[in-house]
Amino acid sequence: MVEVLIERDDEGRVQVVTLYGDDSPEGLAARMLVEAPILGMKNYLHLDPEVSREGSVLRVRVDRSDLFLDREIDAIMETMVLGLQALAHDRPGKVAVREVGLDVLV
Repeated sequence: MVEVLIERDDEGRVQVVTLYGDDSPEGLAARMLVEAPILGMKNYLHLDPEVSREGSVLRVRVDRSDLFLDREIDAIMETMVLGLQALAHDRPGKVAVREVGLDVLV
């Protein structure tokens, strides 16, 4: 099973995304949904998200060093979350998305 853990701050903003994937079609789809925002943050917004890969685990810590880009970062990350949730809905039992720190809604 593919699992995605989304960690939010006290304002509800995505801070960390951890993907526990595999080589299944669902795992590859989830990985692309997580990797696309990395490319957007690096190539379009010129930010430097912290990315680590260990085996089948991909972890991304969002670079929020530029306060003026918060809306753009939120749009990128929330689009990723919606894509992952749609994948989990289409593949029940194969993909799970869990969120922590949802005290404040965005």
